[in-house]
Amino acid sequence: MNNDTGIQTLFFESIRQRLPGHLSMVNELSEVLGISYDSAYRRLRGDKKLSIEEMRMLSRKYRISIDSLFGQSNADVMFHPFVMKGNDGFEDWLKLRILEVQKVKESMVNEVIMVARDLPIYYYFSFPELAAFKIYFWKKMLLHYSDYHDKKFNVNELPDEIFSLGHQLLSMYNRIPTIEIWCLETFTRIMQQIEFCRISGFFMHKNDANILYEKLEMLIRHLQYQVEQGCKFQLGYKVTEDEEENFKVYFNEVLLIDNTLFIQKDGIKTIFMTHNSLDILLTTDQAFCNQVEHALKIIMKTGSHISGTAGTESQRIFNAVFEKMEEFKKESVAYRFLV
Repeated sequence: MNNDTGIQTLFFESIRQRLPGHLSMVNELSEVLGISYDSAYRRLRGDKKLSIEEMRMLSRKYRISIDSLFGQSNADVMFHPFVMKGNDGFEDWLKLRILEVQKVKESMVNEVIMVARDLPIYYYFSFPELAAFKIYFWKKMLLHYSDYHDKKFNVNELPDEIFSLGHQLLSMYNRIPTIEIWCLETFTRIMQQIEFCRISGFFMHKNDANILYEKLEMLIRHLQYQVEQGCKFQLGYKVTEDEEENFKVYFNEVLLIDNTLFIQKDGIKTIFMTHNSLDILLTTDQAFCNQVEHALKIIMKTGSHISGTAGTESQRIFNAVFEKMEEFKKESVAYRFLV
């Protein structure tokens, strides 16, 4: 692959990152450039080079920095935002995650590194109660849905309209190799959210918080088992000796950045950064991606590699997590019997 073809491939990949799953690259190129489908295919295959004017039209349409494609260092990094809006926003957010995981799964060479200041949403779908609580908390406290203003959380009312998407996302995520970077806050953030809702009177029943803590403990123990085995699998799955290792976890309590997802597919790097916990900023600016990749490698190097072993370091970390949970659970139990 010569340099010009590589730049054009990178350019098209940057466009693909911005397209919803139901849109075709061929149709988009044909419509934006005013060319036939056959001409669009020839450009996608690299048989025909894009003209400067065609690159200008496409870069303006999809807000892609041409400087970054040529490796130019520019103070401005262009991000493509995904802002959650409307009642269907969360469903669209899950579909975006499914689309990206599917692209990674289909690529020939890939690398996925995730910084998790909050436990990734994928995992909560193993326990509907926890997934329902996270969705309730986000809609009420972050998205400020009007119909959630006076709504209380009822652990017995589990919305199922997006659970199929969640289970699909978890199943796909479990099948791709990933590296995750955790800290204590990765687990305590949801504990703090449960405690906040308990104190604020957002639970329908006094025992709802205790039920959530029980489910959370089961989820964390499942994660601990996956860490020890070095692979991801569904709850209740029996791991075999020849199971492929696809799960590396690092723990770093000192050096950590906000929730960040680094993906490299077939040589193309992409960064997803969260804003306001849910809104996503996406960029394929290669200079910026390289900087973030370098920072992530430093965080991993200075942290503890805890996966693939049931050793003392992994046990120490999970013991600290369970100790924090016990502190939150004691407050919740005291509330249940005193109020």
